[in-house]
Amino acid sequence: MTSSTEAEQPVPLDRIKRSNSLDAGGAVLRALARSPHYNENLHQLDETQPVPPLDLDAPAHPSWYEFWVVKWEVPRKLFHCITGFVVLGLYVFKLDVNAVVRILFYMFLVIASADVLRLNSPAFERFYESVLGILMRSGEKERVNGVIWYLVGVMVSLRLFPEDIAAVSIIILSWCDPCASTFGRLFGKRTPALPAPFFARRKSLAGFIAASLMGMLVSYMFWGTSIARIGERSTGLSWEPNGVATFGTKRVPGALRTGWRGIHHGFAVSDVSMSSRLREFSSRNAPAIPPLVMYISCGLIAGFTEALEMGGLDDNISIPILSGFLIWGMLWVWGWIVTA
Repeated sequence: MTSSTEAEQPVPLDRIKRSNSLDAGGAVLRALARSPHYNENLHQLDETQPVPPLDLDAPAHPSWYEFWVVKWEVPRKLFHCITGFVVLGLYVFKLDVNAVVRILFYMFLVIASADVLRLNSPAFERFYESVLGILMRSGEKERVNGVIWYLVGVMVSLRLFPEDIAAVSIIILSWCDPCASTFGRLFGKRTPALPAPFFARRKSLAGFIAASLMGMLVSYMFWGTSIARIGERSTGLSWEPNGVATFGTKRVPGALRTGWRGIHHGFAVSDVSMSSRLREFSSRNAPAIPPLVMYISCGLIAGFTEALEMGGLDDNISIPILSGFLIWGMLWVWGWIVTA
């Protein structure tokens, strides 16, 4: 018979098994519930679980995997950045947006189904993480994969905004987010933290500046060079250097001059109809936002959306949608001001 002291001994962490879908709440519901005390770099442990003893035999220096993959998330950041170049390629080669959204939706169905299976099948979970675990944060292994939210954010952006604004907002997510994370970890302790609760926890001034500078570079690279003009669609560009104002003027359809054409088409500069062309010729051409103002504004929008606290909403959704909406809103307000 075991003594009461033996029965009360804590169970080692390596023997604690992850709950399956038959437990209270289910794995999927647990995965969707983000704790307000969630730490993006650590597993969320139950407060009732015992604290593991200090392992004196552990190596003094982390392995290359722990340093490059776990701490600095190099594979994850590279994957993030590569998607930005993919977006540029799709835009320049003028792939049809509807076809791109359909492909992304099919990818969403496959990845979401695999994620539900991963959260409910320990055997499939081990296989999944052995293949793609290098791209996942440790905390993501207990909740929904961030790629799912990434696809949702990209699809919504492509549906809502003109092609050029959508491309910039997605590239902001792809490049500004890892840039802010890297410089925040390097210099975050040397700069003030951004004020909470308006901004997310652990967001620093260093990360905000890095994201803002990258956002300026993205907007200049896209609109300030020939990229935007090369991939221009029949509906026109939302903004170009030394061009004319678009949203907020009579050049765009809609009573409020928003360019809104319904949920299936979103915002657009032109409806490519004869009435739209006549409206363009008859309207007074107002100057567009000055280039320097545009680049700085897009940079601040990138830094703001990357650091903003959205009540636990995944930044893969919030960054592209919110940044796209703010860029469109800035152009719309400018159009009203210069044509008032």
